[in-house]
Amino acid sequence: MTFPKLSVSLPYWQNRPPLDALAVAEAAEKLAYHRLWIGEMATFDAFALATAIGRSPGRMPLCLGPLPIGVRTPATIAMGAATVAALTGRPVDLALGTSSTVLVRDWHGRRRHRTARHLDETTRIVGALLAGEKVEYDGLIERTRGFRLRLPALRPTRAHAVLGSGAAARGWPSVGSTTGRGPSTGDRPSAAHRAAPADVGPGGEIAVAAFGERALDVAARCADRVVLNLVTPAQTARCVTAIGEFAARAGRAAPPVSVWVTAGADPDADMFTTVRSGVVGYLRAPGYDAMFTEAGFGEVVRLAHGGAHPRDVLAAIPDELPAAVGMFGDPATLAARLGTYRDAGADEVVVVPVTTAADPAGYRTLDALAAIRESATRPGAELRGRLLPGSGSGPHANGASRSGSGPATGEVPRFETPGAAGDSAGSGR
Repeated sequence: MTFPKLSVSLPYWQNRPPLDALAVAEAAEKLAYHRLWIGEMATFDAFALATAIGRSPGRMPLCLGPLPIGVRTPATIAMGAATVAALTGRPVDLALGTSSTVLVRDWHGRRRHRTARHLDETTRIVGALLAGEKVEYDGLIERTRGFRLRLPALRPTRAHAVLGSGAAARGWPSVGSTTGRGPSTGDRPSAAHRAAPADVGPGGEIAVAAFGERALDVAARCADRVVLNLVTPAQTARCVTAIGEFAARAGRAAPPVSVWVTAGADPDADMFTTVRSGVVGYLRAPGYDAMFTEAGFGEVVRLAHGGAHPRDVLAAIPDELPAAVGMFGDPATLAARLGTYRDAGADEVVVVPVTTAADPAGYRTLDALAAIRESATRPGAELRGRLLPGSGSGPHANGASRSGSGPATGEVPRFETPGAAGDSAGSGR
């Protein structure tokens, strides 16, 4: 099988210093990961942090997000991405998502409604702006008139594909029309709408975070890539199938899928406490609650929805929950888990490393996975034994017990070298 691209997402663990993010970024660059994902919640502004990291030595591409569409306009999102690209000289991609009611309504005081429609409109507008177009759009959620970026376009080859022919997709307007409210012609999508996501050049890719049916539909129709977070391999496979079906109905190639996966090499109790703490806020979030219930953790989801204090929710979260949606263990276990996500249809596995006081960069985990990548993709290479003695011991060595990731020990699975889409820093797509 082909080895998935390995990328890194900066973790913002609640019980760890925010500046761990800089150490993680440095480690990801040193270990030649495919690209660095920089999200945003309650610590750093994603564009500011990306600029700081991008101005440091290195050339690893950056993906900003998933950014919550409800707290920025499409114009400010496009400006932010173009700013990072212009100031750092690195390829910059974007990921967009609807986020949660807590973040959008409670933290930022913005209205969160018609999220699928909002996601569709924002994705199309941002895509057109990053293509260098002057956009006139009057939608049901978003409006922009006459704005054009003065910075270089991130995706000039996609201008016509983003703007389309003026025919609305599934009754929703194409960006570039003077009004977003007109009825659809009902015609088969034009060749522009059917452009394959692979046409995107270095930088400027727009990914959409999704899990629910409507969000997956939007992502399949509008995005260059789909992002899944906190999902089991089985849920990944189901989403990949749905994405393919929705894309086929829209007359376009299915976009590739990235999966964020929390990871820890040779985990101990403190590492699982860190991950469990990070999960608490997701148990009540729309979409995530359904994912955890489907994965077999409905009892703790109901506890969170019932208004229990966060510390009581934390105490009720078993280590098996983060293990079901992550990868933890020795090198063979981590390799098997990677293979399971690849078999489920993940084109890119985005590692969210657990950081600790002794390892604020998550280097132990990132180094172990980089060694697996090298062993799997270089003929004759041997898995480097860089983990400390005792790797893989304990009851949580195999994070796949609920999700069928395969054996915890044994030979590292062999993968085919991905060729031009290889997993090296600066390789673009």
